[in-house]
Order: sequence, then C-alpha cells, then structure tokens
Amino acid sequence: MTLARRSFASRLGLAAIYTGVSVPMFAVWEVAQLPLYTIWQEQGARASLWAALHCTVNDALILFLIFSGAVASAAHVPGLRNLSGLAAMTLLSSLVATAVIEVLSTQWLERWSYGPLMPVEPVFAIGLSPLAQWLIVPASALFLLRRRLAQGLVPMTTAGVTP
Repeated sequence: MTLARRSFASRLGLAAIYTGVSVPMFAVWEVAQLPLYTIWQEQGARASLWAALHCTVNDALILFLIFSGAVASAAHVPGLRNLSGLAAMTLLSSLVATAVIEVLSTQWLERWSYGPLMPVEPVFAIGLSPLAQWLIVPASALFLLRRRLAQGLVPMTTAGVTP
C-alpha cells in the first residue's frame, strides 16, 4: 500500500513507532548534556534529572508532530515519496523547531540558560548540543527504521496510480 493510500491512523501509527524508537536516544542525550546547562550547578542532580525527563517527554511530542507532518506531506507531494525526501523534511523541520525553541527559551522567555561548557553557535547564540541532538537522534531513528519506512514510501506510479 502506498503512503498516499494509507489511512490517517496508519500514518499516525508510523509516527508513533518512529517516536518510540527515538525516545530512549533522546533520554540518554538529555541526561548526557545536563552539565552544559546552568540547572546542573544551580539546582543539583534531582532537579536536573527531572528537567531531563520533562525535556525527553517534550522531545517525543515535538518529534511525533514533526514526523506526522512529514509523513502527511510525503503522502501528497510526489517528490517526498522516498526515504530521502522524508528524511530531509524531518531533519530540516527538526533543526528549525530546535532553533526557534532554543532562541525563545534562552533569550526571550529565559526558561533555561546555557552553562559555560555549552558550545554556542555565534549568530543566533543557540547551543550546539541541542542542534546536534535534533540532527543525530532523528537521523538515527530514520536509519534504524529505514526498511519499514521505505515500504510505505513506494512511489505511486509503481502502484499504478498517477500523481
């Protein structure tokens, strides 16, 4: 069955599987990067671990929404009906979302701040660790699920349906 013919529930199921594969990687990354934020020094291990859990849950929700949007777009845009197109849309959306969230949270809302160990991108003052996280984790999950995703991305022309 082609991606365009998949039901809405089926596409959400694919996004849920993708998100489920990503969550453990997000959790490990969130804990590993704790020393790069000021919460580690200011509030201690318990608050830091709670923050990592909170961030992991948010990461899962954000990725689910991003991937659901990418799958829905791939169902309707012929050029995205392959693994490369889906990966490009997912990774680009992930990086844009991360940049926006980091700028809003660190510079406008002051919800968290970077510690002295955080490498920072010089133009927008975005931490490089969150940018790397949102490139590496989604790409790794795409790699791990590449066969399953490719099965749902059969070009419609091979299924006898013209775009």
